[in-house]
Formats: sequence, structure tokens, C-alpha cells
Amino acid sequence: MPEIDLNTIASNVIWATFAVTVLLGIVLQQTRFCTMGAVTDVIVMGEWTRMRQWLLAIGVAMIGVGLMSYLGLIDTGKSIYTGTRLSWLSTIVGGVMFGFGMVLASGCGSKTLIRIGAGNLKSLVVFLTLALSSYMTLKGVFGVLRVNTVDTVFLTLSTSQDLPSVLAAQWGVAKNSLQLGLALVLGSALVTFALSRKDFWNFNNLLAGFGVGASILAIWWISGVLGYVAEDPNTLEEVFVATNSGRMESLTYVAPYAYVIEWLTFFSDTSKKVTLGIISVFGLVIGSLIYSLATKTFRWESFRNAEDTGNHLIGGVLMGVGGVTAMGCTIGQGLTGISTLAINSFIAFAAFVVGASLAMKYLQWRMLPPPCEPVVAGNSSTYHSNTGGCGMPLQIACHTDQFGTLGQIAPEDVAEIARQGYKSIINNRPDGEGGPTQPLSADVEVAAKALGLNYVYLPVVSGQITLEQAQEMARLLETLPGPILAFCRSGARSTNLYMLAQQVG
Repeated sequence: MPEIDLNTIASNVIWATFAVTVLLGIVLQQTRFCTMGAVTDVIVMGEWTRMRQWLLAIGVAMIGVGLMSYLGLIDTGKSIYTGTRLSWLSTIVGGVMFGFGMVLASGCGSKTLIRIGAGNLKSLVVFLTLALSSYMTLKGVFGVLRVNTVDTVFLTLSTSQDLPSVLAAQWGVAKNSLQLGLALVLGSALVTFALSRKDFWNFNNLLAGFGVGASILAIWWISGVLGYVAEDPNTLEEVFVATNSGRMESLTYVAPYAYVIEWLTFFSDTSKKVTLGIISVFGLVIGSLIYSLATKTFRWESFRNAEDTGNHLIGGVLMGVGGVTAMGCTIGQGLTGISTLAINSFIAFAAFVVGASLAMKYLQWRMLPPPCEPVVAGNSSTYHSNTGGCGMPLQIACHTDQFGTLGQIAPEDVAEIARQGYKSIINNRPDGEGGPTQPLSADVEVAAKALGLNYVYLPVVSGQITLEQAQEMARLLETLPGPILAFCRSGARSTNLYMLAQQVG
């Protein structure tokens, strides 16, 4: 019997995972693949493109895992997702927390790493917050709270909790065949739905769906085949080399954050080894960095204000605690877990969507401030500043000291807007929407430029904001001189567009 070199196997697992995740980082940057973006696009804009990317990735991963299982390459029963304990309450509570947190933090665990590679300092803060809170939920004070509360409520099944095992026991069918059948049916349905619209058929969308799905499959193969040892020469038991759980793993981005911090903190402890999860974190960041430098899109980005800082800190904590409680993130449960057809993973995905929806409602409420209060000058005459409110009759809602929204304006209102200190105006109302009495954009533009203000016409149909419009708004907020004033019929459309601009990317 040939000698088994566990160190060589571990090295192969690490370097293979690193190569896959570097490529994945490039794909995620190129395609803007994002769970939070997919959910918010559907909720706010009714736009399904990024959700179709997600569903395509799930379908590809599901079909691939079904085929690998049927061929005997991997056994999903040896993953963390298919145990006999169905912790439904932990999954729901943790999933909602994670979904809410990822919106506050402008992205899930994988998106945070992608943004770090692109120079986003906000995401670096989220990374540290998420890593610490996830570690505390795995082994610290939050872990004790978790174990003694939501983890006490669960169902113990007579089989593994994946659909093939449950149905095989009830129907008396071979699990192997049933897993392949379910994977082909469900996966094909998702792929068919994703590809059903011809306008979805472009390079980025197909790369996102097939690329992410293939990455999940590649890591399953790396841990389940390349890293599998039937008999560890030290323990005489089977082992999956270089995994934190000791079981077969694929991509997830919550617990690995904690393992990265632990590895860096105890670096001199030779018992702390680089694992598949740890290297996958570094791989995404480096892949994103390579793409950002190559395309000259790398730029430093920091917090806008104190509320923005608070949102990201709270979001990081919610993702760390919620992700561990739910046994995974939108990648871990939403893709990796669902590819095994685990019941808990389907519950988790639904909980992520609910949490994200609640967070979007919260942000919409937060970004609809009342008209600002007037400021009284020292000579007792009333004036209005962009940091203190709008004036009469211009009811400006001041979201930050650099951005405000307003209802329809006329050319004669521009002088008052300039007096209040605004440097740029964005018009989000299409010409003619309000009939012949609505001032034309060109007339407002003439008045703005006559006073030295920047003016941009970005018309948005009410209730039909598109992803491209949100991305353009984000670009304008980055490039136009501030303070910036955006207007539409009532200001609500501009507010929604501003909110979406904070989330896209």
C-alpha cells in the first residue's frame, strides 16, 4: 500500500482552492454577481437579471452535485449540510439576521471580500466586524447564547435532512438515483427559467451563472475527491484534508472569516494550519484586486457619514452572528447547501430574502426624512442651508450634508438652490410626464449652467427604476461636485434611486 503524504495532499487542496477562488474573484468583479443586489433589484425595481444569474448558478451547482454523487465521486451525506438534525428555528432566525445585515453592510460575505480587493475601506471594517462576531458566535459569548436558545429547538429526522434521503426512505427508492433525478428536474427548471428571456443571454450574465455554479462544483471536487483520504495513517479513519470541519466542504463566507482571524492571531502556533476556507477568503480578495488593477477601477472608498458607518458595523455583526446561527451565508447555504438539496438550506435561502426585504423597507423609511428645519442667522433674518433644510417654497429633504432631494423645480428655483450651496442638480423626471405645464429639462439646465451649476438629466419612469439607472446614479454621486440635489415629481423617485445607488456595485 503506497504511503499517504497528508502534507502533500493538503498543499494540493490549498493551491487548487486558491486558483479557483482567484478566478471566481475575477468573475464576480466582472459580472457584478451579488445576492443582495439580486434581491433588492427584484424588490425595488422589479428587475430580475441578477436574480436570474443566481438561479442559474444554483441550477448548475445542483445538477453538477447530482451527477458527481451518482457517479460516486462525492457523498453529500459527508457534508455539514445533510445531518439528521433539522435546526429550523436557528436557520430562520440566523437567516433573517444575515439578510438584514447584508443590506446594511452593502453586500454579503463574498461581496465584502470583492469590495476589499477594489479598495473599499468600508468593506474592510465589515470584514473585521463580521470575523469577530462570527468567532464569538462559534466559540464565544454569542455561541453560548445561541446554543442555549434557538439551537435547542430542532427536529431529529430518521434520515439525513436532504430531500433525496427523506424521499428515498418514504418511497423505498434508491437514494443515489433519486438524488440524480431530483437534481436534474429541479436544476433544469432553474436553468430553464434563468435562460428563458433572450435579453439575459449576454456574456456577463452567462459567465456569472455558469462561472459561480462551476466554482461551487470545483471546490466540492477538491475537498471531496482531491482531499479525501479513506484511511488517515494516524487515526485509521477517513478524513477530508485541509477542511475546518473535517468533513467535505465547498464555498462559504462566514465561519472562514473567523478562521482567518484565528490563524492570523495564532500564526506562531504551528498547529494552526491554512485550510480550504481560509485560502478561499484570500483567493477572492486577490482575484478582485487583480481585476481592479487590470481594468483601472481600483479606488479607495470610505464612509459617507456617521450613519453609514453605523449601518456597516451593525450589518457586519448581524451577518457574523446570523451566518453562524444559520450555518452559512448566501453562498454557503444559498448555493453550496442547496446544491446538496438540504432542507435547511432552502429554509435559509428564504430567510435571507425575508431579512433583505425587511432591511430595504427600513432603509427606504430612513431615507425619507422630513423637510429640513430653517436656520436663523445672527441678524434674525431666515436663511436655509443644504445642511439645515430647504427653504420655502423649496421643500428639500436633506439626506446628508452632500445630498438632498426635492419635488419638481422650475428654472426660476435654480437661483435659490444655488444660494443654498448646491453645486450639482440631477433631474430624474422624464420630460412631459406631467403634461405641458411641467418645465422642460433643457430650460432648467440653461438656468443651472448660467449660475455655474452642474446639471445631469437622468430620467426614471415611476416604479420602473432599472439596474443601469441605479449604477449611473452611483457614478454621478461619486463624480459630480457636491452638494448634489436630485429632483423628480415629488422627490420619492430620486430618494429610491439614491438608496439603490448605495447598494449597487
